[in-house]
Amino acid sequence: MNASLMTTALTKPVLVTGGTGYVGGRLIPRLLSSGHRVRAMARSPQRLSCRPWGRHERLEIVPGDALDRDSFVRAAQGCGVAYYLIHSMNAHKGRFADADRTAAENMVAAARENQLSRIVYLGGLGDQNHEALSRHLKSRHEVERILSGGQVPVTILRAAMILGSGSASFEMLRYLVDRLPLMITPRWVKTPCQPISIGNVLDYLEGCLTAPATAGETFDIGGPDVLTYRGLIQIYAREAGLRRRMIIPVPVLTPWLSAKWVHLVTPIPSSIAQPLAEGLSIPVVCQDNRIRELVPIRLTDTRQAIGRALDR
Repeated sequence: MNASLMTTALTKPVLVTGGTGYVGGRLIPRLLSSGHRVRAMARSPQRLSCRPWGRHERLEIVPGDALDRDSFVRAAQGCGVAYYLIHSMNAHKGRFADADRTAAENMVAAARENQLSRIVYLGGLGDQNHEALSRHLKSRHEVERILSGGQVPVTILRAAMILGSGSASFEMLRYLVDRLPLMITPRWVKTPCQPISIGNVLDYLEGCLTAPATAGETFDIGGPDVLTYRGLIQIYAREAGLRRRMIIPVPVLTPWLSAKWVHLVTPIPSSIAQPLAEGLSIPVVCQDNRIRELVPIRLTDTRQAIGRALDR
């Protein structure tokens, strides 16, 4: 995308899908404070209008369902760039993959029919060829392929665990460490990961708007630290003022049993815990850092990110 086309696109409203979700609900006020006009699509518009920024003069909230192609097309009319932040987390009977596929195809149709300039998609880290790749990560990679197969350029950002108050993966970590001084865990505690703060995720999402070289590209995004989940647990404990946690990994806990265990000791339902637990068994580490040159930001380390999340 050249500079003139990018400028034209930014004069139009930015479409944000998934605005009631964790990332979308934080991206919208960020874009508004930067001076962008935002159109937020939601199945339940009242869930957005009641937010502190829900009556902002540059915000338009429109009804729309990602699984309803016609309403998706209507919601995208007149927009320039679209943020695609929709993920199905319901593991019930494996229907999430069908829902993700349909929603992605509808995004492609809405972008094509409204001649959008770009789609920005937040996906997940993880080698798509890894034998232990979870069903949810497979679905996210499939969404990447569907979006990229359309006529509109796509920017794909892949992230691992997002550190921030309210993030499902962070809340799972918080409840487990807060409640269990002794943990009998699966072997995934030794898996390397590269978590990223929610602030840095938003930095990259917004930064892509004014970085034309990111169009049509896929980027890994992560914080400055690569560590194991065991290390992450101990950092959390220190930041929360807790004693060092005793961790005993055992080989017999399957992702399904892990999800049931998480459900028993935390308020997180098993339908959410299962995809999160399944995704912990493979390394999720950035393989390239090109995004750091195209969208230069100040990275927040793991300790700072957890400290900020606990403050909130």
